[in-house]
Amino acid sequence: MTLFLSEVADYLLTHHQDHLGDCTVIFPNRRAGLFLKKQLSAQIEKPVWSPDTVSLEDFLFRFSPIKKTDSLTLIFELFNVFKAHQAQAEGFESFYFWGEMLLKDFEEVDHYLIEPGQLFKYIKDDRQLAEDFYFLDEAHEAIIRKFWKEFFPEASRSQVQFMETWKILLPVYEAFKRKVLDKGIGYTGLIYRELTEQLKKNPLAIADHPFVFAGFNALTPAEEFLIKYFVQHHHAEVLWDMDAYYVEDDRQEAGDFLRKYQNDAILGPTFPEKPASGISKPREIPVTGVSLEVGQAKLIGEQVRELLVTGRAKQEEIVVVLPQDYMLFPVLNAMPPEVTQLNVTMGYPLKETPLFGLLEACIELQENTYLTPEAWVSFYHKQVIDVLSHPYLYEQFRKTHDEFIAHIKRNNQVRVLQQDLLTVDSPFISTIFRQVKGEEGLATYLLSIIESLVQHTVERFGLEREFMYHFRQLLSRLNEILKEQSAEVDLKTFKSLFGKASRSVKIPFSGEPVEGLQVMGVLETRNLDFKYVFMLNMNEGIFPAAQKQGSFIPYRIRKAFDLPTFELQDAIYAYLFYRLIQRAAHLSFYYNMYADFGLSGEVSRFIRQLEWESPHTVSYQKLNNPVRLKDPEPITIQKTEDIIKRLKMYTASGDKKLSPSALNVYLECRLQFYFKYVLRLFEPDDLSDELAPRDFGNVMHKALELLYEDATKGKPHKRIEPNDFFRLKSSVGGAIELAFRDHFKLKKKQKFEVKGRNVVLASIIERYVSKVLEMDESYAPFEIRSLENDRDGDYSRLLPVAVDEEVFEVSLKGIIDRVDRKDGTVRVIDYKSGKDTTEMKNLESVLDRDSAHRNKAGFQTMYYAWLYASKYGSEDRIIPGIFNIQELFVGDFDFRLKQNGRPVDDARPYLAEFEERFTNLLAEIYDRSQPFDQTENELKCVWCDFKGICERG
Repeated sequence: MTLFLSEVADYLLTHHQDHLGDCTVIFPNRRAGLFLKKQLSAQIEKPVWSPDTVSLEDFLFRFSPIKKTDSLTLIFELFNVFKAHQAQAEGFESFYFWGEMLLKDFEEVDHYLIEPGQLFKYIKDDRQLAEDFYFLDEAHEAIIRKFWKEFFPEASRSQVQFMETWKILLPVYEAFKRKVLDKGIGYTGLIYRELTEQLKKNPLAIADHPFVFAGFNALTPAEEFLIKYFVQHHHAEVLWDMDAYYVEDDRQEAGDFLRKYQNDAILGPTFPEKPASGISKPREIPVTGVSLEVGQAKLIGEQVRELLVTGRAKQEEIVVVLPQDYMLFPVLNAMPPEVTQLNVTMGYPLKETPLFGLLEACIELQENTYLTPEAWVSFYHKQVIDVLSHPYLYEQFRKTHDEFIAHIKRNNQVRVLQQDLLTVDSPFISTIFRQVKGEEGLATYLLSIIESLVQHTVERFGLEREFMYHFRQLLSRLNEILKEQSAEVDLKTFKSLFGKASRSVKIPFSGEPVEGLQVMGVLETRNLDFKYVFMLNMNEGIFPAAQKQGSFIPYRIRKAFDLPTFELQDAIYAYLFYRLIQRAAHLSFYYNMYADFGLSGEVSRFIRQLEWESPHTVSYQKLNNPVRLKDPEPITIQKTEDIIKRLKMYTASGDKKLSPSALNVYLECRLQFYFKYVLRLFEPDDLSDELAPRDFGNVMHKALELLYEDATKGKPHKRIEPNDFFRLKSSVGGAIELAFRDHFKLKKKQKFEVKGRNVVLASIIERYVSKVLEMDESYAPFEIRSLENDRDGDYSRLLPVAVDEEVFEVSLKGIIDRVDRKDGTVRVIDYKSGKDTTEMKNLESVLDRDSAHRNKAGFQTMYYAWLYASKYGSEDRIIPGIFNIQELFVGDFDFRLKQNGRPVDDARPYLAEFEERFTNLLAEIYDRSQPFDQTENELKCVWCDFKGICERG
């Protein structure tokens, strides 16, 4: 079976060899012309002039003074016309969706040469209009109602208002048409319509030379008229790309259009007496169901590699057809190294590119730009991190960007100041991190970012040059239009407009068009034939595509006026499908066999048709990796010499100290201790401009610390008297503000505003702090021995621990929230904001990991009492206690730690036993024979950061 373009080449050489250079060959698209020239070069032995090969659109545009313009410009023009006819119209951003829909309808009205006055009158006067719109399907009714809501706020469901809505469409169409024609611009349908009107009045004054129309199928009435014109008046020839299988069988929708043209008085004579029959030749056609779409790409990559390695196929004999744009990059990434030449023949949506992600992040950065009370420019941390982490910026300046991102997280900088960002050594910073204001506009701002990218990254990327070029074009045009229209758009509107415009623009990839393996969209396969065809996404609802709603012309009226309907769409898809089969020797189809992510999981009806109607043998197979669930295996980490070396960081020779929090983790789960305090793996903190639950207690602690620190300043014995509490109570609000400032790491001159959820949290903190002061006032006078972060609050100790004849001097520390003293009694106080309790069974239980009643806060408080006694001796009575904010307001609140319900009025009698048991715990940590293993109580795993590793919780 010869290729269609080979047949075209044969025809040209047979009928026009002596004047080949005078021929104009017109195809449905440009790509076919390049492949035709390749076929001609293979058959011609001497130099000749090449024929002129063009697409139908380019060919017809030669005879029209109207220039096709971009949809963005046309929608702006349509918006201005619409506003003139509807005073209540919303802004341009709201109109954009409707503008696209109207423009599409106008395009079809012109392509199909429909009399607009008659069409819109038919809609308006349709005698079946009813108040409930019973003739509309749900989708169309929803479209109409949404249109009313946007542009007719007072509209009800009445028939009169429905007719009023449609009443303006005819004058809008006519005014829009006049406006764009006055400017010499238009859309394809309008240009074709005007050309047909022109040719009806005045024939073209052009010299006759051979015109050959090749490979057409579904023509719009305007296209059909124009091709017929050239057949009638300029002896044009038509070569049809068809197969007897679907042309001679009335049941095959793939041949609907060709059968129609075959019976036409003008086009009928151009058909051959007997069409070729390639589809009827039996073939084995494998259809593979894959569990994920990306799996289809991986499988094709392997099969292409096998073809090339075994020498069964050349690269140029293979095509991969993608009904879905988003599969392009997975397929490109899956191609094996044996593919040395590859050409992409499809458009890729600009919105799917990495550059769109960066530009959108920069718009969001501007959305969240904020002037502090000091008039400093600040940005929200999320957008700052997103921008600094983007591959285009990050790859070359990884170190400096990482350092600054770590600085943001370490200092909890919810809002990042511009002046701090300007210290980052990266060429993009000053361009991106600035506030856009005045006449500059967001389009200009984004253009400046692209220019910076071109300057600093373009040499490293090839594909990115395409992205940058098309975004420059889009933004420049958007900028021009906004200025021409004197349209002022806010950030939200610009962001939406930019996203919609980016969605409608597709990138045509550059490359060597006729060499190497081809990756194509479905429409691009027209007129082209390949030996090996791999086609992805053969799911029902994708191929053929599901019916798309998006028109103001209801289905029944479309049907009456012969406007496109889903039946026409299915016929087009059927033709494209079957013509791929006509001349292919080997076909392979792939589909996603699971119903997920909007997919049906059902194979395309066209494959079912092949299975039941054609002579081909369709075989189904499924490719999946069965999931075999098994119980998670226990994880045990033996203590190697390297691990013992790591543990020595917590000894006198190391630089770290063990805290009671770390020891509590060890008692809860040895493996978690290993991850967290041996390997030093920590979950990064989330930044937020609102206080997180885990930080609530920290701010409260800090406020109390600041209050007592201020009250004892200058006092030699840090004594708190009853008369100090008037000042303390009046300072609560200021202390809480300072605690918030400390939490959010604000600069000294930077003002702070409590807002949002923080207002409520600040109020709760104020209530708790005031209650603590009330209790302390009744206890005064007393002496503050130490606060959480003052010089006297450094409680550290080295404790010798003997393990296997080796002595480890373990370095320990504790940060006690408050220690006070009165009349020979020392209170060691720990503030708690959780569900901690003062109750413990006995001293043994707080160090027993298997105890159901282990009190973590009890262990921590006893540990603090032990550290205090180690530092100051044990002359005073030591009372360990917990100020739990959830119990402060209980009438008989008692802060003291309790053993079996009895308050511990003095910890000293317990300290020797505590030290002995505690030393044994430390010996276990350094014991080589005791591995780091998992806790047996899986309830403890629910909130563990490492439960994913253990497959628990």
